[in-house]
Amino acid sequence: MHSSCLTEELLLQVFEITKCEIKVGEYLQGNPLWLQYIKVPLATLGYETSYDVFVKAHGGGLSGQAQAISLGIARALLKVSEDHRKPLRKEGLLTRDARRVERKKAGLHKARKAPQFSKR
Repeated sequence: MHSSCLTEELLLQVFEITKCEIKVGEYLQGNPLWLQYIKVPLATLGYETSYDVFVKAHGGGLSGQAQAISLGIARALLKVSEDHRKPLRKEGLLTRDARRVERKKAGLHKARKAPQFSKR
């Protein structure tokens, strides 16, 4: 069971996103898709230059953390104003990805990979 956990804090200031004192662009290795995940909640509401975002994410990989940051920012913006719910919901930003790693079963190599079948 691998997942990313997140703590976020929004401050009304000049726009900058940092993770543990590191700029997110640097932390996410400049990957445009991961950076896009993070910018979408703010861009949806037109807050691209309104907030400083400080996040602490741990667990999972960089992609999972980027998606967790996106969800965290969307939830934090929802706390600012309940009016933000409709546009955020329309973009699918308030939905958590419920997929989990399936556990390994006894007698199998992995969760579903069985040993090779021998007829004789």
